[in-house]
Amino acid sequence: MPIGTSKSGVLGAGTVPGGSETFNTTGTFCAPPGVSVVNLSGTGGAGGTGASGNPGCAGAGGAGGLGKTTSPGGPCNQQKVNGSPGAAGAAGGGAGNTGSPGSTGAASSAISLNFPGGTGGTGGTGGSSGGAGNAGCAGVQSPCTSCGPDTPGGNPGGGSGQRGFAYTVCYCAYGQGGYGGGAAGGPNTCAVGTSGTGGACGGGPGGNGGGVKSGGFGAPNYANPSNSGTAGSSPGAGGGGGGGGATSWLWGAFGGGGGGGGGRGTAGNPGNAGNPGSAANPTTHNCVSVVGGTAYPVTVNGQVTISWCPQ
Repeated sequence: MPIGTSKSGVLGAGTVPGGSETFNTTGTFCAPPGVSVVNLSGTGGAGGTGASGNPGCAGAGGAGGLGKTTSPGGPCNQQKVNGSPGAAGAAGGGAGNTGSPGSTGAASSAISLNFPGGTGGTGGTGGSSGGAGNAGCAGVQSPCTSCGPDTPGGNPGGGSGQRGFAYTVCYCAYGQGGYGGGAAGGPNTCAVGTSGTGGACGGGPGGNGGGVKSGGFGAPNYANPSNSGTAGSSPGAGGGGGGGGATSWLWGAFGGGGGGGGGRGTAGNPGNAGNPGSAANPTTHNCVSVVGGTAYPVTVNGQVTISWCPQ
């Protein structure tokens, strides 16, 4: 200190001591009289959480089962029609889409200067697609009216194929193939297929069974072909089972069972949760001019600190 100079002369008359004020909520900063320069430090709010991923789509529907082609019969006046194939199930979809990212955190502000918020979290990954439905079973051969089993449909929900049947009346032999099973609809439509020709809400109908007759002593014959199942039409729906074939000859016949309907694809799996956003990084603004005694609004979404040196 120079000789003859007072302490007040060095510090200056009317010196304002240094200080600071921290805002955790929105408020007003009143600049102390005599303060003309301040320093600001603060953060905005944390980024928002990303959205969950979307569920996966349904799995593919199962195919319909094959209608049974019966064995050859006796050599006399034989009539024969083959069983028909089941149809393909409808395709499913893929994995769900990734969720949208979270929003950027809201900024804080003071004395017309901003403090940015944190970055938003990434969206969750989409769910995987559902499993495929099982195919319907193939029909089996029946040598009589009621001794053949119905044909199981594919899980989940495929309808049963009708059993084939065979019988004789007087000198005529009849063989009849069973209807193909109706397939199950997709997972977001209906559940279970029906036996016979029906399909459930987008599930393919089963095909008609073939029919034959071998007439004795000049009686007329016939041989009506079986039909294929119909493909599933809605996503994840199964295909219809094929109609069964049949064989007849003098004194005997076989009926082939229709194929079972295809099962529906299962629903897709849920998406994963989104990730949390990041905290905001501090931002600093130094040597900001203010007017002592003036009120300045402070908007806080994180935290803001205003400090000043002695002046």
